[in-house]
Amino acid sequence: MKLFSRSPASRRLRGASRRIACALLLAGLVTLPVAADNTSNEVAVDRPTFAFKFPSNWKVDATAKDYNADNNFTLNSSGNSYVQFNISNKTGNLQKVLDDAVFNLDGLAITTLSKSDLAQWGTYTGKGLHLKGKILDSYPGGIRVFTFNTSQHNVLIVEFYYSNELSNVQGEMDFISQNFKMKD
Repeated sequence: MKLFSRSPASRRLRGASRRIACALLLAGLVTLPVAADNTSNEVAVDRPTFAFKFPSNWKVDATAKDYNADNNFTLNSSGNSYVQFNISNKTGNLQKVLDDAVFNLDGLAITTLSKSDLAQWGTYTGKGLHLKGKILDSYPGGIRVFTFNTSQHNVLIVEFYYSNELSNVQGEMDFISQNFKMKD
């Protein structure tokens, strides 16, 4: 039995998980001020396969090593929360995509104390898990992992937050999820 898949999608996910773990480590060391809900000032993004809006106090992390505006990008809040998107050019087995993502996060980025199923993200139905626990074994927080298929793509979303800033960013994360639209 193989413990690690060698598929390109799994390698991308593993790389993204390492980036998440590094970001979590840095976020745990630096506490930034958290801004109030800023969804009235929005930024619109329109790419060939998707479009979405996000609050203007959030920023696209274009400096990330694995950044690609069309299929792998992260939106950072003004605090330490973020939403990461990975869009594959083929559909995938939702349970396998979810299991691989959670395998790469649970224990590495978060010590999970509870898990709850997610069936919806924005307007999309799929499979997901909400992991709640201790970020880097120290800070209360959570990670929501959600995946869905369109006719031609698989989309994986990872939402990360610290509990102490969730009340400030939940509305903004909801705004992002409600305004994300695939074009196929």
